[in-house]
Amino acid sequence: MPSIVYGGLRYTQTRHAIYCKKCKETLESKHVHDFKMCSCKAVGIDGGISAGNRIVGQLSDMENRSMYCAIVQKKKVWLPIEGLKTDPSNSID
Repeated sequence: MPSIVYGGLRYTQTRHAIYCKKCKETLESKHVHDFKMCSCKAVGIDGGISAGNRIVGQLSDMENRSMYCAIVQKKKVWLPIEGLKTDPSNSID
């Protein structure tokens, strides 16, 4: 499963989704062969939360709606939205 290191914690992806800024649709891919394209055909998503998931289209036409979670002392900690924005100090596996 894909993960992100943010603030010293490794967050595992729990939802693979994007929002199309052109037609205002949210697309979510739930499994490996679950390709979705928005109604205006500007963006698409595939792969669920498996390694190698992907998005199609221009980054300027979409907004990331994926969710990431870490377990700390048996409690779920959700990655803040700003952690999903491009930051050179974060690593994505």
